Amino acid sequence: MSGEKQTEPGALRAIGRPEAIGLLLACALAAAAALVVSGVVTGSFAPDTSGYFAAAASTNPWGEPRSPLYGYLAGALGANATDAGMVVLAQTLLHVVSVCIFYTGVRLAGIGRIGAFALATAALLAQSNLYHLRLLLPEAPANALLLAGLGLTLAATRSARMLAWLIVPIMLLVGAGYVLRPTQLPAIAILPALYFVLAWRRRGDRRLLPPLAFMLALALPFLAQSGVRLRAVDDFNIVSFGGYQMSGLATFMLDPPLVARLPDSVRPFAETVLARRQQAEAAGTVPATPLNSDGARAFASAALGYFDIFARGYDNVLSGVIAPLRPPDASWVAWNRQLMAFSLATVLADPVRYLAWVGGATARLVGHALALNAPMLLATALWLATLLLAFVRRRDGACEDAGAVSLIALAWFACNGALPVLVTFPAARYIDSAAILLPAIPLVLAIGLVRRP
Repeated sequence: MSGEKQTEPGALRAIGRPEAIGLLLACALAAAAALVVSGVVTGSFAPDTSGYFAAAASTNPWGEPRSPLYGYLAGALGANATDAGMVVLAQTLLHVVSVCIFYTGVRLAGIGRIGAFALATAALLAQSNLYHLRLLLPEAPANALLLAGLGLTLAATRSARMLAWLIVPIMLLVGAGYVLRPTQLPAIAILPALYFVLAWRRRGDRRLLPPLAFMLALALPFLAQSGVRLRAVDDFNIVSFGGYQMSGLATFMLDPPLVARLPDSVRPFAETVLARRQQAEAAGTVPATPLNSDGARAFASAALGYFDIFARGYDNVLSGVIAPLRPPDASWVAWNRQLMAFSLATVLADPVRYLAWVGGATARLVGHALALNAPMLLATALWLATLLLAFVRRRDGACEDAGAVSLIALAWFACNGALPVLVTFPAARYIDSAAILLPAIPLVLAIGLVRRP
């Protein structure tokens, strides 16, 4: 880690110096100005917003496609189907507070001012914020809660006693985050792994019991929420949505030989799905698997090389091919369970195709996170410019915390990006959330090149 911890031994002094905090506040003001100019403060409704209000208003909230938690919170802040209430202001304030907690946690983890500034700036000015803070969707508050939980996780690497003090608030923050946005569930395993690596690096602590206990604590909100739903609707999960979402990739995978290999319990349904998909392809509402160089339709090569074709048609598959097949008398929970059985059977019948899907989805996730992320492009341009300037001036520069910054940014990337790759496709909202901390990597390298030795 940073050598600064030898000159700043106290926990309070480790948080930072006035100039670093001043720069961070200046970035916060710039972000606030950008939010005002972009109209974020007025609030906007997205197509998915109604689903959260419907769950909150339902007599059977745990049986709806969406979790009612966001609807409950938004309603408490005065929001309804036509009025955003105080939701956007609350989401913005939560975001700013989470960045402050995150910055403090980074410093308490022994990471220097440059690394902490780069990470906090990336979090504060993330592309995801300009898009999601204005929307009545759980992305913004879920990201803020996970960011605060990550900050406290970093602070907990200071000592085993610190972990004992912070484990409950971390559990509550991270748990609330993944209940709002279940795509964050990988944090249950990733944050304890990050804690173990950093505690080992900083204190030489190689004990497995603390991170295992940490993992169990992070899983408790999932177990509690799933237990409530198991009793209410006989379904052990945070929400009944994964089967429906995963059925899109299973639908794209299907062809007659694959359908013939499916179990008898799902084959008739798969035959119907394949026929409807082919009809949609003929009508032009769903893209067909493109021809390869041999003139054949090879799903695996198309998924790896032309994944965006499938991403473009994914929502149309769900709404036009899958949704109309729901039996009129089937509850959403039962329907989702049927789709999960169909999806898993399809994946198990041809794991090579599924791996090709995961590979293509990963390429989309990483590629878009790097090339279609404005803060990442700006930070990379700054790094390249400083690299050229350092070469001309014949001087070297480096940041001791570049490795730690990269590890933290990649851990965040995995927390938000893993599940979309595995069970659906990385839509823009998933990519932007996963990429929030990536600009910190080129930014810390750029600052390391220009700082005074």
